[in-house]
Amino acid sequence: MRTRATARRCLASCASLLALCGGVAGAQEIYLLGGAEQTRSQGEHTYAYGFEYTHNLSEHFFASYGYLNEGHVTDHHRDGVSGQIWLRLLSRDRRWDLALGAGPYRYYDTTTDQSDGTTIDAHGWGGLFSAAVHWYIRAPWIAQLRYNHVQVGSSISTDSLLLGIGWQLDEAQRPGPVVPPARYGFDSPFRNEISGFVGNSIVNNFNSPTGAAWMLEYRRNWTPYIDLTGSFIDEGDAKAIKRQGVAAQVWLTRSFWNQRASVGIGAGPYFARDKDQNDTHVRVLGLGTTTLNILVTDRLNVRISWHRTLTSYSRDTDVLLAGLGVRF
Repeated sequence: MRTRATARRCLASCASLLALCGGVAGAQEIYLLGGAEQTRSQGEHTYAYGFEYTHNLSEHFFASYGYLNEGHVTDHHRDGVSGQIWLRLLSRDRRWDLALGAGPYRYYDTTTDQSDGTTIDAHGWGGLFSAAVHWYIRAPWIAQLRYNHVQVGSSISTDSLLLGIGWQLDEAQRPGPVVPPARYGFDSPFRNEISGFVGNSIVNNFNSPTGAAWMLEYRRNWTPYIDLTGSFIDEGDAKAIKRQGVAAQVWLTRSFWNQRASVGIGAGPYFARDKDQNDTHVRVLGLGTTTLNILVTDRLNVRISWHRTLTSYSRDTDVLLAGLGVRF
């Protein structure tokens, strides 16, 4: 019964993540951001950083998918993903805009169980409310100044101020955002990929123990915007846990650089053999992944992937991998 309940919770988390990722398939801009965060209820400041994909719906509206790391304050190491809808006011020359956005925020918080003092990975929902100024410097470069307010009823609420640099994935024929978005199809006969990866796993607790990880993955380009993968993952021995298993994921992807590179977000179930200091269990977990792929030749590619395993028993991990792939 516990395994079935775990499966339902983890698959629900994966479905929620995939729903939030819907804007990535037509993403037109990508941003990297960094800055500072304030937790007013605790009177503390820390760092914050994140990344964001945006898709222009019209001159005045766009959608986004983003990741936000809220840094470390007392008893909280929290990050999360969000999907937002934005209202944008463009300047006459289209080089500046002011935008307001709002949407759901799915958070993952390493904190303490107040009943017994143990470390737990708390998952929950909140709201993300943002204001941003974009400066379209010169295509494809964009600068962004952004304020975020994370409102969570069952955990801390935070404010962050971030500065970032962005890049337009579509070729701009005039200043400002590219509207309407470009569409594309397959430009290569190679629709399959086999890749091998190596890297590290990091357990999400206050000590952050690590292990040597590796993965084998098969990827199928189902449509120009959707990939399917099956993979075997070995998270290595991270002291607090030793885990390996198979995963299946559905991906939303976007190509750029004349289809020589791509970004993608994937989610799906992870069937894992989980060994800790006391016992071994077979569990159904959730797996959410962000990937960047660059073609070296028509058949050979380099891929970097960040996996977040989602558990209901406070053993979430980040698995950071880099690998080589062969397309056929």
